[in-house]
Amino acid sequence: MPAVFEFDRYAQLFSELGASGHPAELHGHLVGRLSAGARLDHATWLSVAQELIDGRNAPGEAAKVALIQLYDATLSQLSGSGFDVTLLLPDDSAAIDHRTQTLGQWCEGFLGGFGLVERKMALSEEAEGVLRDFAAIGQVQTELEESEANEVDYMEIMEYVRMATLLVFSECQDSATGQDQPPASLH
Repeated sequence: MPAVFEFDRYAQLFSELGASGHPAELHGHLVGRLSAGARLDHATWLSVAQELIDGRNAPGEAAKVALIQLYDATLSQLSGSGFDVTLLLPDDSAAIDHRTQTLGQWCEGFLGGFGLVERKMALSEEAEGVLRDFAAIGQVQTELEESEANEVDYMEIMEYVRMATLLVFSECQDSATGQDQPPASLH
């Protein structure tokens, strides 16, 4: 996994900023906006990220660089031809209930970001189903026991979220209006 997607890096950043938000939710929000067709310049992304982080402290230069790297790497993955997207989630060494809760936060963030972007065309039935599934995953109950069955379930759901994200992204790119972009100024 590329260093830019190391969950602990952003968990530490959120901690340093005294954040109320969660790293997975921030990344889900970003992926949701990008999937709906929005593109943000770096200044706009930093403003959105700072609002979602909801920290007591303003991000310094290192935090801003990390957030811009996350934006660029995420857009690159989604736009690439490799059908590869990395979700910003804790690695397998974290407790299953923490990973499950974090996946739920990611899905909630995705729905929030996706819903902020105006689209010209309706979603397919399949994409509508994905959004309903993400809403259900966002309501996940934690306090799961460490077990092989829970591990398998988590991995299957995480892989589903990954692939479903790519489906929604590919469907929405043609109909997107890119409303998050500031209008080009005519001089």
